[in-house]
Amino acid sequence: MASERPDILVAIDFGTTYTGNSLRTKGVAWARPQRNHTLQSPIQIIHNWPGASTKNEQKVHTCLVYNHDESLSSWGYLCEDDDMINKKKREFFKIFLDQRTLEDARRQHIGQAPTSVKDAQRLVSSYLREVYLHVKSTVELHTGIGHVGWQELVVEFIFSVPTTWRNQEIINSFKKCIHDAGFGVEGRYHRATVELTESEAAAVGTIKSSTVVFETGDIFLSVDAGGGTTDLALMQVVEARQPFPLLSQLNQVDGIGIGSTLIDQAFVTMINNRLNKFPDLVDKLPPDCAERLVKSERYRTTKHKFGERVYQSTCYKLPLDGVPYNLNHAGAQIELDTILEEFKSDESQNREEMQALFDPHVEGITRKIHEQLEWMLANGVDRPISYMILSGGLGSSKYIRDRIQHEMMISLYPHAHQVKVLQAPDPQLVVVKGLLLDRLQNLESGLAPVIVSRVARASYGLVCKTKYNPEIHSDEDIKTDCYDGEKYAMGQIDWIIRKGESISTNTPISTTYTKKVDPKDSNRSWDSIVVISDLDPFLLPRSVNQEGFKQLCVVKSDITGINHSDMIMKRKARRFLFHGKKFYICSYEVRVIVAPADLRFELWFAGQKFSGNHEPIRITWDTEGSRVGG
Repeated sequence: MASERPDILVAIDFGTTYTGNSLRTKGVAWARPQRNHTLQSPIQIIHNWPGASTKNEQKVHTCLVYNHDESLSSWGYLCEDDDMINKKKREFFKIFLDQRTLEDARRQHIGQAPTSVKDAQRLVSSYLREVYLHVKSTVELHTGIGHVGWQELVVEFIFSVPTTWRNQEIINSFKKCIHDAGFGVEGRYHRATVELTESEAAAVGTIKSSTVVFETGDIFLSVDAGGGTTDLALMQVVEARQPFPLLSQLNQVDGIGIGSTLIDQAFVTMINNRLNKFPDLVDKLPPDCAERLVKSERYRTTKHKFGERVYQSTCYKLPLDGVPYNLNHAGAQIELDTILEEFKSDESQNREEMQALFDPHVEGITRKIHEQLEWMLANGVDRPISYMILSGGLGSSKYIRDRIQHEMMISLYPHAHQVKVLQAPDPQLVVVKGLLLDRLQNLESGLAPVIVSRVARASYGLVCKTKYNPEIHSDEDIKTDCYDGEKYAMGQIDWIIRKGESISTNTPISTTYTKKVDPKDSNRSWDSIVVISDLDPFLLPRSVNQEGFKQLCVVKSDITGINHSDMIMKRKARRFLFHGKKFYICSYEVRVIVAPADLRFELWFAGQKFSGNHEPIRITWDTEGSRVGG
């Protein structure tokens, strides 16, 4: 790459925020890093989405409309004005990159689910392609760089992933969608990476932009409650110095399938149950009456502002679209084409209707918070949590915040009542801002990214051979090396990363390989097998003859181009000959960079990252192993 310093940074939070019946991309932001490292680059939020009703829409509908010949008719907000004649609308596709989610949808007979993960990949790629083209045109418009040549700029695209995506298969699928959409491929200096989980990005966005004054040693819990998932990250402040704070992850990032999506679905069910009691209403209401309600601006305001004193009411009025203006029905609580959402006590549960939509999800989030508190107690973390920072669409609800604060006040866990539950600044954009702020800190400070250590979510090992020890290798495959004459136990596993261990963000895990090279053999590439396990560290298998692991991938290291003069010459061990046949010893490193949701590999030789006229590292992922962790 011509320059390690990017000209443009673009962050994409392709989340699962749900409004009405359509998912939305949570946010896209970009920045132009300053050459003067002392300056903070301003962050620009993209809000000029095509077809948006206002000029300040920070999100865009994750929606596609296809013509009958499968060509794309419209995307995003433009779908709302599409005539839909002989066309098909596609929504709800990103979440179905996960095979298990797709199978669950089929069991629940969800009609809009893609036919397969491959179909979901196609939809995600098509949608992200439109996002890419709009981002490109927007950056060119606002910077005047169009004449320079977008392809010649150094552009980095940074993506987040849901914390619930725990296996490599989903990440690989998502990365393929990103590539197929055009991110990181149009220019020779372009690249696209999957950097942080949404919970980590929310934590970074919190400490970098919060009005809270953090001190070194403070522990805080980031709770990013969005549309489809709620992601948690337990963090400790390693260095509170602004503008370059540092964080350490205390426990594995965690997530649960709870978000405002489920509140919307519960509301639709509640309204349908009410209306279905009155058959005489069927002909007077549109068939998708409840779905129209949940899409309305009035419903969105009611949901988001629920719990705020100024918006409290004994009766919420939601206008019905597509019904006679003089429609009245006492039983269904409809007055003059408006459905009344009253606060009525439910005698069986003693809950108000609106409150009952929120409470199951509050309870689910609270259970996850208690799990973090239990982990702290079990692992002897004696310093209490100082702050709990809520973000995301659901996290911006005052009712959610008040309920969680109440649960902490009555909790039996030590110091829980001291936790201050706060809302992140700009809660629905904290993830996308966190992605940019993390990379900008790395560029502008010359230091580590904001998160300097994280906790491994699985164990990773390398299949190797070790010198034979009869006490521990009695049942293993034993071979004698033809070069040095030593006996080796084959198929052993060297666990280089153990689940639950703290891993330094800036220090890669390095393994040195020593290969014996025959001067007459032109082959200079070797395979390394990487395995993965979800077992507790003390249960990990010692060799491939035991159970409890899966092959994750094969790493092919190609050192073609290294001369014999750069290797160490040896001679074969010959029992009866004074001089053995000569061979060479070649030592090189394979470095593993453990990102929160990804693995990257580099080949190093003689202290330098190796490159040449070929690709030095090639990865072949194993289908079954890449599913471990899900």
